[in-house]
Amino acid sequence: MAVVGTRLFSPDGQYYAFCGVNGSLKIWDTATSRFKHEHTHNQHLATPCGVLEWMSVSSQSAEHTWQLPRKRRRRKSNSEDADHKIVAIGTSVGEIALYNLSSTHTTTLKNDGGVACTALTWSARTGLIAALDDCHLVQWNGQPNGIKCKWKSDDEKVTALAVLEDGKSLLTAGQYGAVKWWDLATKQLIRAFTGHTHQVTFLRPVKIDHETNYLVSSACMENYLGIWLLDKHKNDKTATVWLCKKGETTSISTLVTENSQIVVLATTDLGKALLYKYQPNGRTKPLQPTLSIEIVLDVKQKEVTQKIPIVAGHLTDDEKVLLVYDNDISLTFEKIVPDFSNKEQRLIRTGVRNPKEKTQIESSKVMPTREDENVKYYGSGTGVSATKRVRTMSGGSQLLLKDRLENLSLNADANTPGRSPTKGANMAQLLIQGLNSKDKNILTTVLFTKNETMIRNTVAKLPAQAIIPLLKELIVMLQGKTYACKVAVKWLQILITNYGAHLLSRSDRAQMLSPFLSFIDDKLNLFTQVQRLKGRVSLVTGLISQTNEEHDKYITQEALLVYRDQDSSDEALDVDDVNSSSESDDNWEEMSQQNEENEQDEEDIKNIESDNDHSADDSADNNDDNDDNVDEEEDDNAMST
Repeated sequence: MAVVGTRLFSPDGQYYAFCGVNGSLKIWDTATSRFKHEHTHNQHLATPCGVLEWMSVSSQSAEHTWQLPRKRRRRKSNSEDADHKIVAIGTSVGEIALYNLSSTHTTTLKNDGGVACTALTWSARTGLIAALDDCHLVQWNGQPNGIKCKWKSDDEKVTALAVLEDGKSLLTAGQYGAVKWWDLATKQLIRAFTGHTHQVTFLRPVKIDHETNYLVSSACMENYLGIWLLDKHKNDKTATVWLCKKGETTSISTLVTENSQIVVLATTDLGKALLYKYQPNGRTKPLQPTLSIEIVLDVKQKEVTQKIPIVAGHLTDDEKVLLVYDNDISLTFEKIVPDFSNKEQRLIRTGVRNPKEKTQIESSKVMPTREDENVKYYGSGTGVSATKRVRTMSGGSQLLLKDRLENLSLNADANTPGRSPTKGANMAQLLIQGLNSKDKNILTTVLFTKNETMIRNTVAKLPAQAIIPLLKELIVMLQGKTYACKVAVKWLQILITNYGAHLLSRSDRAQMLSPFLSFIDDKLNLFTQVQRLKGRVSLVTGLISQTNEEHDKYITQEALLVYRDQDSSDEALDVDDVNSSSESDDNWEEMSQQNEENEQDEEDIKNIESDNDHSADDSADNNDDNDDNVDEEEDDNAMST
């Protein structure tokens, strides 16, 4: 199982290895808390240690493969079946140093490429497998220059490795959070898991039975651990469950109980040990820690408790917790029994020196006080501590450092009458002071500024040594809220514009800028969803605005005809209204009379016309009667003649 870092327990928890910045390997016996071994390899300063991995090799295998010294083998001839504990140290030039605890002998595995080693893993079935910075994986056969197999895994640099117990498959994790499952025989990808967005640091495979395997993983700058199901028959690419935590993970240890329950122990940089219990039953909700363990110092006559940071932890076979905590003097190892009656277990320890406590050592020899003009010099043993020595020089400042920093701040310059605020010098000094002291107040004052010109002037006055600490602070700001992220992007843009060449000249530029690339990838993944949401919101707001415009247009449009019905509830009317109404009534009566007369005339005319018609008809009838009489008279005359 691979660990990116320089601290690691042996698989059985018997030893604890630590490799510092100076390249010196130190090993402790956890049962007695005694320092056992120390080894410094050649050119340890030029090729510092990058990763550690424990190996357990049998005597027969070690004799033929790892080439132990002959006289050491003779001494161990009575214990042929004993296993040899070997620590593999991956360096920055690709070499792997193998330190044997039994023989204190070192074997070096050399790689011709000279590329840094980024991850290591060991299995009795597969041997030692190393990941290189050029995205290649190397499987060693144990000889000094014997490379059994070398292949390229992917375009992404591998930062964590793990081999399953059967030795048939390999797990790799990259700097951008991708976890991949490979077949060692065919070098083909079985499945890729997605969920982490930053560099993965820990991979811990867990075997439940012959067919069921799980994986526990952790990544940088993420407040959760992932548990993944390794099943070739199921196409599950996401984590089965997430384990919530706070802080960066410093170590992970796993254990499977008799009832197939997965127990995970994780330590963080906050100095706590978190214990999780997960029963594989299809749970998908995030899981909170079952128990939180911390160690405090028993300080008498003080109200504030002082914590002792827990460096790493290991789960033993008897389900106990082996903790190692640092008190700045020596490492202390302790095996405790978890108490699950409460969610928090606080261990109070005495007899351990407080790392924050300052002691004053007085010399037995008393030196006399010497005065030179206005300066008074105190010697050791006079009863005056170094923190109380005051130098009073003529023309010198006696202000405290806090007051001096406040005088340098922009607020003091802006509030002082007659002084113009500085544009970059004070900001650069404050930023350097905040980066060195990790003072949140100073960093907040400097970084959370809205003036782009001030930011540009401040970045231009920064030395090259302050660029990397500033990048780390900007990474923290990018993970904050919207305003902090917006300000961090502005700082980052100006910083890369001014110091882009310096950043590109660094060998660790990929690892240094990987958090920013991961952040950009996360934002780009959300870009499509944000655009869809923006389109839907624009459509809804457009319909609402169009409806409002039509409603306003309908209200403001002039009517073709307006009719006003007079309200009958009005008690009094104006005189003009009364007069106008009376005049209109008179006119109405006159018009009605005239209309009646006209109608009467029309009726008379109609009557006259009808009378005329009747008279005409009567005259016509009379004429007919006369004609008949004349004819009759003529007939009578004719007959008489």
